[in-house]
Amino acid sequence: MENKTNKEYYVEQQLAKTLIELLNVTSLDEISIRSLCEKAGVGRASFYRHFHNKEEILESHAQFLIQQWAKELEANPTAKPWDVFTSLFAHMKKHQDFYEVLHKTGRDTVLRQSLRKKIGVTKELSNLDAYQKVFFADGVSGWIEEWIERGMQETPEELNELLCQYFNNVLSSLGRIFTHD
Repeated sequence: MENKTNKEYYVEQQLAKTLIELLNVTSLDEISIRSLCEKAGVGRASFYRHFHNKEEILESHAQFLIQQWAKELEANPTAKPWDVFTSLFAHMKKHQDFYEVLHKTGRDTVLRQSLRKKIGVTKELSNLDAYQKVFFADGVSGWIEEWIERGMQETPEELNELLCQYFNNVLSSLGRIFTHD
């Protein structure tokens, strides 16, 4: 949803907002394009000018939100590398309704793919670079999926602390595996 005119942005945001509202009470299959457009106040021609189907709305909105988060983080002059996870978790909490809808509708892969796209997973990468980026994107999205599944009980700061503890435990365990007696 980047580089759009105000009208294009409005149409896409209205459709996303309305679809999220509808998905809180009904399944994606039960929502017709006609009813979605009527409730959003958007013409069907406008819908089809922007999207081929309802799933594309979710995909586009997830990519938009991830890009928005990244821009906010990158624009923060005081942000440090270790702020990335807390910032991402805070973003998820801020847009909890959307991410819960993705999870509820079994579309967690939309988040995973958005993270992969944001960090630049492409076919052109070397194998090592691709593996590292996929490990990061899929690992973080897995944490987020489970956090959503469990009701997002922890604050972003608490979830970040759990992640740090996990990495410390994994690294110390790996150290024990590779020590020779």
